[in-house]
Amino acid sequence: MQTTTINALYTDPRLIALYDVLNAGCADHLFYTEQIGTESRAVVDIGCGTGVLAVRLAQLGHSVTGIDPAAAMLEVARARRGGGQVCWLGGTAADLPLDARFDVALMTGHAFQCLLTDEAVQEMLGAVRRHLRPGGVLMFESRNPASTPWQRWSSKQSRQELALADGERLVVWHALQDVDDELVCFDTHYHFQGADVRLCSRSVLRFMSHAAIAGQLRLAGVKRLDWYGDWRGGALTMQSAEMIAMARFD
Repeated sequence: MQTTTINALYTDPRLIALYDVLNAGCADHLFYTEQIGTESRAVVDIGCGTGVLAVRLAQLGHSVTGIDPAAAMLEVARARRGGGQVCWLGGTAADLPLDARFDVALMTGHAFQCLLTDEAVQEMLGAVRRHLRPGGVLMFESRNPASTPWQRWSSKQSRQELALADGERLVVWHALQDVDDELVCFDTHYHFQGADVRLCSRSVLRFMSHAAIAGQLRLAGVKRLDWYGDWRGGALTMQSAEMIAMARFD
């Protein structure tokens, strides 16, 4: 029997254990690391998840705070090798300590798309603005809706088969449920074949257009806004899969 749970991938220990396997960052992490540079900076990783990038930045000499509302994800982050070099906090950007100040605010892994309303976007941007030092930058990315990536989220096109470290074989696939304007609802199915365990996590992501995101950033007081269209630093075009923003409030 299979049960569908909202955002189970952030709360179910069996799925959190797979998170790094299924969402291993490489090109995006390298891009943000290069953008931050080698000079030691104070960085906040908003929606840090299991902490891969936060730890990497700390090991490069940056002062890093990782914050995430999913307690189970933070447990993995804290236990990660090098996790003791990062300050881990539960919550969202609005929960950052009042006196905390940063040179860089990051939202990676398409975490920006979990902000489903304009109010949620403005709450995040307002919090970031309060906590960035003069000259600080907010970096994040969102999938380009012009490329309609959800059309590829079908059981056949998205199917992955993996051999896990314990010998278990896992099959993962997406199933699109609904598209309502900017909001896309889909299920991610996990079938552990050896144990014949089936899990399903339901997600909703917001696919804002480039113009809509830029409008929200301007509304929040962003004065300078630079865009990239890929993890090599290419220009943003209508065909770009990613919309990568570098936003400064002063």
